[in-house]
Amino acid sequence: MMYSRLVLSTLARLGGVTGKQIGWAAGLVLMALGFAYYVAGHPMDFRVYYYGARGVFDGTRPVYGPASGLGWPMHYRYPPLFLLLFAPFTLLPLAWGAAVWVVLKIAVLERGLTAGGPPPATIWSGAFVVPLLFITPYLIEEFRYGNAQFFVFALSAVALLLERKRPVLGAASLALGISIKVWPLFFLPYLAVRRNWKLAGYTLAFVAVLTMLPGFYFGFGRNAGLLKEWYAQEMQTQLGESEIWFPNQSLRGALMRYLTLIDYSKVPDSNYAQVNIVTLDPEIVRLIWLLIAFTVYVGFLWLANRRRETDGRLDHGLAFCLIAILEPFTQKYALAILLWPALAASGFLSKRGFRTLLYSATILVLIQPLTPGAGAQRFLQVLGLDFAAATLLTAALAAEVIRRQRCKYPN
Repeated sequence: MMYSRLVLSTLARLGGVTGKQIGWAAGLVLMALGFAYYVAGHPMDFRVYYYGARGVFDGTRPVYGPASGLGWPMHYRYPPLFLLLFAPFTLLPLAWGAAVWVVLKIAVLERGLTAGGPPPATIWSGAFVVPLLFITPYLIEEFRYGNAQFFVFALSAVALLLERKRPVLGAASLALGISIKVWPLFFLPYLAVRRNWKLAGYTLAFVAVLTMLPGFYFGFGRNAGLLKEWYAQEMQTQLGESEIWFPNQSLRGALMRYLTLIDYSKVPDSNYAQVNIVTLDPEIVRLIWLLIAFTVYVGFLWLANRRRETDGRLDHGLAFCLIAILEPFTQKYALAILLWPALAASGFLSKRGFRTLLYSATILVLIQPLTPGAGAQRFLQVLGLDFAAATLLTAALAAEVIRRQRCKYPN
């Protein structure tokens, strides 16, 4: 009896833990254990980092090129800094390292949600059910793959949450994300038009420092050479005419599949169907994509400038959506960055038009994992259901941002 009273009083002192919170914690623990068990046997992208880093450190693999990582297409594609950040995981056996990697992601997810996240982030309310259904397949895919994407998203989200209150810490977080994957650079012009010069300026300074940091290990001359190799490799990959080996779910991928003839015999998996309705020169289609992406981004920056006095959290969600659909290549797991927009969307389900777009997007997201057969799922990937779902969510958030601007809503 005394033990029971002690437990109850302890729970009360911890803030009156509710049954929902206990269930949430238990669910997260079970999810962490389940993912840890799975990825320990199927490391996937983590394996590229693991063997690639070990190969660099023991001198058996180059840092970049087709022979890096596990060999093309699973070659190493990040700046040199990531090798040093990843080094502690190479001290563990592969399975244990992969398990710790995914458990850390789930801990970051839990911290982000329970700390509030982008409003309303009401994970206890029914309003979050549909956004949860929307984002869950992408989170599962990201955790399953073991990519670094979720950590970079978290670093970017922290920077945006600290935008006004702690700009130096926010800048350090954003700079670290940029130094691992380039896509958070999307936010620098955005922060500039919001007149957040301190965060943007500190971010650039931190990026410069982090870029030079690997020089203490590789030597500054060698580090400069590695950065040139990385830049040349990624420029060719990201902005070249040829498509990457998976069905790209960005605007570029959709345009290429529908407007050009893609030769799948040159990629590891040649079992994808042709869905093109015309056959244009890939260079022309690439220019169309660049023109659309540039126009949309400039329009977004104009709108962000007009709304610079708001807290920006809804605009931040729209920014994450635009990254997903405008960047050169978007794999399914990369759409985990739609977590912020999904959280933001839960606050607008009372609006009929918004609700229709979000419901439609969620249906598209759920069709693919529930469709039986690898051939059918490949076909849905080629059709671009994930791109369509991300586009619908983008349209919903963009419409809400524009409506608020027209009505002069503060946020």
